[in-house]
Amino acid sequence: MPHPKTQTRGAFKPGEVRRLLENSPGFLAVVRGDTLTFELVNRAFVDLVGARELIGKPAKQILSGLGLSFFDELERVYTTGQPAIGRGAPLTVQTESGVIERRYIDVVYQPITGDEGITEGVFLQGQDVTHQKRTEEWLRLALQGGRIAAWERDLTTDFVTWSDNARDLLGISSGPASMFARCVHPEDREIHREALRQALKDELPYDLTIRFQKPNGSMIWIAHRAEVQHGPEGFHKLAGITVDITEQVLADIKLRQREERYRRDLEAAASVQRSLLPRDGAAGNLRYRGFLQPSNFIGGDAFNVIEHDGRLSFFLIDVCGHGAAAALVSVAAHRSVSEAIIKDRGLPPEKIVERICQNWPDDLPYFTMIFGQIELATGTGSLIQAGHPHPLILRRGNGIIPLGTGGLPIGIDSTASYEPVPFALNVGDALLMYSDGITEAENPLGECFSEERLLTLLDQWRDRSSEALLKGLADQVLRWSSGTDVSDDISALLIEHVLL
Repeated sequence: MPHPKTQTRGAFKPGEVRRLLENSPGFLAVVRGDTLTFELVNRAFVDLVGARELIGKPAKQILSGLGLSFFDELERVYTTGQPAIGRGAPLTVQTESGVIERRYIDVVYQPITGDEGITEGVFLQGQDVTHQKRTEEWLRLALQGGRIAAWERDLTTDFVTWSDNARDLLGISSGPASMFARCVHPEDREIHREALRQALKDELPYDLTIRFQKPNGSMIWIAHRAEVQHGPEGFHKLAGITVDITEQVLADIKLRQREERYRRDLEAAASVQRSLLPRDGAAGNLRYRGFLQPSNFIGGDAFNVIEHDGRLSFFLIDVCGHGAAAALVSVAAHRSVSEAIIKDRGLPPEKIVERICQNWPDDLPYFTMIFGQIELATGTGSLIQAGHPHPLILRRGNGIIPLGTGGLPIGIDSTASYEPVPFALNVGDALLMYSDGITEAENPLGECFSEERLLTLLDQWRDRSSEALLKGLADQVLRWSSGTDVSDDISALLIEHVLL
């Protein structure tokens, strides 16, 4: 088994997570309380609203000048506890130089809920899409200003009559249909021929996007649309429009490329996050196994086990929120707790947790945690419950025992004290820790999986192997929430006392 120090050496350096949050290209902010006071902002958010002091200021004081809809939506999410998404929301901002600008943002408003489901604040995440919005507007004006050519094709003579702006748009004018066909990109000619054949056969409209090479050699993308029309005395024609959509296609290509880069970045971040989790293993007479299922690529749950000095230290954490921001904070919390285990190895669990609480940055979100230590030889130990769901002792063939009486999450009160909860695992017993993403998972009817269902399953399965129990639990929760968007990460850590 790797030395404990090597398990955290690859993590971020001190202050690195905060720098990542600060320099994230997307804006991030956290507001809390009835006054929606700013608790966390990054540089992109400051740039968005204009350089000023934000921390500790009510959102209405800061955001009222950006347009009432922005603050109204924030207040609505806090009041209802329902998340919201804004696409291309308009803002009016004043730069440091005093210039008034119109900007547009894509923004996600995510309620931050406490242990009892009460909304305590709102997490804002998004990006400035002003450039994209302006590009769309410019494209609209370009189309309105003559980027569309109308035409009709006499199916008897195969002569095409174009609108006057076709020469400027496509470089062609009225003439034989073959003149247009020759300018279609060689790789798209069969698509064009098949669409035309099918339209004439079924007398249905066609609409296709193809590449078109203008006589001057330049290549553009066009949307080519037409329908068959019947006239008097058997006169038939195709009537249609051709639209230069080059800017739109190129913008879509760039968007797909950007989304692909974002997806690869998320996959890389997920790989880093997975690398911080311990592999299933054993130490002394203890065997441990865990699982993590983020609600997205990455999430705010994490856990670790570290063997040292004849005991096994362990923790499972759940950062407020989920997604990229929660994942970054989760990495910081994982590193902080893992280092504390090594640095303060001589202290009892409650003192280690109190130091973690004292050292947690005020401007980062809070997280809940189960933290504890178990003697390798005897299976006896103690743990701390910091705002996390009650851990459970699964007595082999003899019931389930919940542990703990509560405790504040880390990051709520730096002076908080914690009471240790002693426990003992007999041979065959197991200690199960889990995140509230399991009990709060909702089915399509909005019903929570619930602690009652969890205990019922565990009571039925407690004599299963640890691998079968955790796999069955994960499968049941995912099956329960099938057909819905999983809104929270789910994770669990199981430690059992065995004779190895």
